[in-house]
Amino acid sequence: MRVPDLHAMHAAVAGLATAEPPSARSCAVIVPTRGAAEELRRTIEDRQLSADVPVVVLPDLLTRAELYDRLAEGRARLSQFDREVIFRRAALDASASGSPAPFKLRAGLIVEILAFYDELRRRDRTIDAFERLMVGGLEPIAEVDRGAERLLRLTRFLSAAFREFERRVAATGGDEHSLRAALLAGDSDRRACYRHIVVTVADQAADAFGLWLADYDLLARLPGLERLDVVATENVLATGFHQRLHDVLPGIEEVRSGVPSALPVLSIPAPAAGEEPGRFFRSRDREEELARIAQMVKHHSADAGSTAPASSRVAAVFQRPLPYLYLARQVFADAGVPYQALDSLPLAAEPFAAALDVLFSFAATEASRPALVELLSSPHWSFEVDGRRPGRRETAALDKALRSVKYFGGWDRLSALAAEERGPALLAAERAASELREVIDRPAASAQCSGLLAFIAAHEVLPAPGDEWYARHLRARAAVLGALQGLRDAHAQFDDRPLSLSELAGTVRRWIEGQTFAPRTGDTGLRLLDARAAAYAEVDEMRLVGLVDSDWPDRGRRGIFYPPSLLGQLGWPSDADRYGAARARFQDLLALPRVRVSLSTFTLEDDAIVAGSPFLEELDGAGLPLEYAEPLPSEGVFRHDALIEAPHALAALGGPDAESLALRLSRSSPSDAGYHGEAGARGPAVYAVSHVERYLECPFKYFASYVLRLPEERDDESGLTPQERGRFLHEVFEKFFAEWQASGQRTITTANLADALRLFERVAEERLATLGEADRALERTYLLGSAVAPGLGERAFTFEIEQGGDVIERLLEHSLEGEFVFRAGEGERRVTLRAKADRIDLLADGTLRVIDYKLGKAPKPARALQLPVYGVCAEQSLEGRHGRSWTFARGGYVAFREKNPFVALGQSTSLAEAVTLGQQRFLAAIDGIERGTFPVRPDEPFMCTRCAYGLVCRKDYIGDE
Repeated sequence: MRVPDLHAMHAAVAGLATAEPPSARSCAVIVPTRGAAEELRRTIEDRQLSADVPVVVLPDLLTRAELYDRLAEGRARLSQFDREVIFRRAALDASASGSPAPFKLRAGLIVEILAFYDELRRRDRTIDAFERLMVGGLEPIAEVDRGAERLLRLTRFLSAAFREFERRVAATGGDEHSLRAALLAGDSDRRACYRHIVVTVADQAADAFGLWLADYDLLARLPGLERLDVVATENVLATGFHQRLHDVLPGIEEVRSGVPSALPVLSIPAPAAGEEPGRFFRSRDREEELARIAQMVKHHSADAGSTAPASSRVAAVFQRPLPYLYLARQVFADAGVPYQALDSLPLAAEPFAAALDVLFSFAATEASRPALVELLSSPHWSFEVDGRRPGRRETAALDKALRSVKYFGGWDRLSALAAEERGPALLAAERAASELREVIDRPAASAQCSGLLAFIAAHEVLPAPGDEWYARHLRARAAVLGALQGLRDAHAQFDDRPLSLSELAGTVRRWIEGQTFAPRTGDTGLRLLDARAAAYAEVDEMRLVGLVDSDWPDRGRRGIFYPPSLLGQLGWPSDADRYGAARARFQDLLALPRVRVSLSTFTLEDDAIVAGSPFLEELDGAGLPLEYAEPLPSEGVFRHDALIEAPHALAALGGPDAESLALRLSRSSPSDAGYHGEAGARGPAVYAVSHVERYLECPFKYFASYVLRLPEERDDESGLTPQERGRFLHEVFEKFFAEWQASGQRTITTANLADALRLFERVAEERLATLGEADRALERTYLLGSAVAPGLGERAFTFEIEQGGDVIERLLEHSLEGEFVFRAGEGERRVTLRAKADRIDLLADGTLRVIDYKLGKAPKPARALQLPVYGVCAEQSLEGRHGRSWTFARGGYVAFREKNPFVALGQSTSLAEAVTLGQQRFLAAIDGIERGTFPVRPDEPFMCTRCAYGLVCRKDYIGDE
């Protein structure tokens, strides 16, 4: 039945399916999705009831998969888990029996191969035909083409696996393909469940939701089926579907039905002065697209004189549902706009599925610290010790303790720690690990699944019956547990060899990721529809959203085993066929609404610029009359707008945000200095130079670290942390120079360099022996070097040889404590310090040299304080040592990540000027600390990306950077 547009298709389907109410129950209408079925049901009901039909008897509205379920009623049929387990066994047997797979047979690949087999059979290709065509094309060039040779081995493996799979299926039960063969063979005395079938979808060459070649063959010869109608629009037929339909159903009768409906107007944005009008609306992102629709609906509903259609006759249509269904919950709730949708939300997004994933992560990492803490902190699991579940404080304390001992996971390491430390959180984690380990080590796959089910039953925490998410949680829980039970039963019956944890977790995760829930949200208001469902809806106004290249046209699923040139020989469609059909469906959608259509695209997806859909370029040729969209009012319609514009009024209305809003309103003004780093004056204190240097790095970091005393959030280090490595390095150099000096040696020269290196190696090995085995090798390379690079010791000694000077004494890790005098301009100021200089060399000429070791690079001169301050303090504290005064004449950083390891103080200026500027910076920073001024003012903004206090920082200095 050829129809000019979607309105005519609705009328034709309604007429065919409900012409004789008593026979409607023996009629089935094939639609692409469950959402399309719901929209078609509503459309038929509205049409029949508007025609004053007293009784409407609806046919069965089915997807392709649901049709096969109906046809299989009363027959034994394998579940999807059964088929996957059987195919896994068949693939492994085929690989072991002379047709080895050219890759490792992982769980994900098993599923992909099974999907390839299904597609092959649905295209009405036998295994013999597949092998003949592939081998015939690959064998002649396999000797000279390594890619062809690999594909040839793949073909032989697949052929063997497919034959073994079919043999096992025939012996154990039935699947879709054996059901189709049985129905066509007429080996059942049952009458067909349908006498009339109406097909409203195209074939697979035109639509990923369409029928396959084998489906048309079944419908053409299905015993008991008296009538088959195929309804398609002229646009879709013109893409090649018309010819393919005559090829698969030779002799089919053609009937034209309906007349074209009036075209809707295309609503476009009003152009700015001097610009050409555009044909679509452009938003920043998907959220802004929905926000504009909410504004439009809210404006029309508030305007008593508006002629706009009711919101229930307005639809927002998208190609990919998930981004919009998630965003709709936020945007339309915030705007107070009611909407209705048949949600297709993934099971993987449900909390219970995430809770199971926590278990798998815990087991897969052998109780790594992050996975362990996540499991104990999860509200979905309970692991009791002495009848009590460890609390958050105990879990946080365990996290801190595990960090301190550098625990990274391992069943044995966890058991050893639990034997030493009897804290409740650690004992709970060890017991959970012991139980899961026992499940993983079971000798049969069915026993592993049963053990996992028992573990879940013993430790899960269900929501209270009164919780609003109770029913949803139970629905997700039932789906996940049903999957585990199905997997258990399949393995018990067909292949009970044990699974690795990755295979078990991968199978369950993949199944969960492939499942969706379809609960209906709302029954009035704006309609949210995917493009497939929209084709069956009756609406007055429609906004097509998300018109970007990644969504429109919908990208079909591509094969991963063979190139398109080889797949084409097996009947796979070309990209051109799919694109032409997608364009035809888009053109049909443009003409669907009764009154008005508009289109929307966006520019940013995850902060990346995206290209618009190629369909946008075809709007000029659509022939739709144009109108400029009515400008929307500037006042906000969202709750967050009211939070800014009228917070007091919103708080008075109550609601979920009232309490938090009242708290916000009770606070001082955001312009208060306290919001921007003013913490109040503080008295003088004993200062550490490194702490003051941190103030120059960022005043807020000083405040968070030394005033609030917040712990730093650091990533786990597999070896020594930078702080630990720094302390270790200082200890090695301190002991080396102490022994060097005690042996009567002074300055390191070329003459005694070999002696210095031998002594350094001995000292380093003594200290390395105190480290764990894992850290020892790495730190030895740092200190002593390798065949390709010198170690830290050799680099440090090279600097000393280059600098020269007769050293009479080295002061190592020298304390500088007490009150010291600093000069700022013409005045002086006394500051109490507590500091420790890495090394001070006293030279024979009465000067001193201050050395500071840095594992990384030397600090920026504008922020460096330690050397200038240490130099000033050393002159004062060493006065009279060896019966003389000492002058600070040289200082520098031994920075091991610099190309030249010695970076002198005053490298770009004189030493005196560098010391003077250093004192000024030091005193200015102390003034800021004592005033209580701690703004967020990083010396280098890029450092904020790895700041340990990022979670508590306002970052109000950056603006739009």
